[in-house]
Amino acid sequence: VAEALAEDEPKRIGEKVFYYEFEKDGRKFVVVPAVGHLFTLKQSDKGWYYPVFNVEWIPSFKANHMAAFSEPYFKNIEALAKDADDVIIATDYDEEGEVIGYNILKILLGRKGAARMKFSTMTKEELLESYEHMTKLNKNLVESGLARHYLDFYWGISLTRALTLSIKSHAKRFRILSTGRVQGPVLHML
Repeated sequence: VAEALAEDEPKRIGEKVFYYEFEKDGRKFVVVPAVGHLFTLKQSDKGWYYPVFNVEWIPSFKANHMAAFSEPYFKNIEALAKDADDVIIATDYDEEGEVIGYNILKILLGRKGAARMKFSTMTKEELLESYEHMTKLNKNLVESGLARHYLDFYWGISLTRALTLSIKSHAKRFRILSTGRVQGPVLHML
């Protein structure tokens, strides 16, 4: 994105976790990677019961040690955006990209609005076109993506716990029997 939009060669800053700085139309820009979902849903209270409906969005690295790689990217965005005049969301062109951008904007940055670049290829022409015709986050895609995340959590956690506690009660041993919105039907078909 930085290479396509920059008037000159963008400056890469950082080693493992990096960002790009460049100028365009007399303004300074910073392009920062988000490495996918920086937030995930987690049960907001303690206890291993079902059904579970009390959830909250938290940083992925706080919810799962396997997502620890995302913490430096999270902190990078947090530090660089605090003094930003404007924010442009340039995540994937689908409901997941919309949710990623929305969560970063709302939770991490505490902002209500931002411009949105939408592109389906990484060609310079399409990126420039996307920049020149920016829109806003698509509320319908955001709501659709958020609904899918909530339903995945409610369905997967609640059914997994119900199955696991049933096994524990019947077999007198604890073994997690995992299922979910996609996993359960696929296993049934197999």
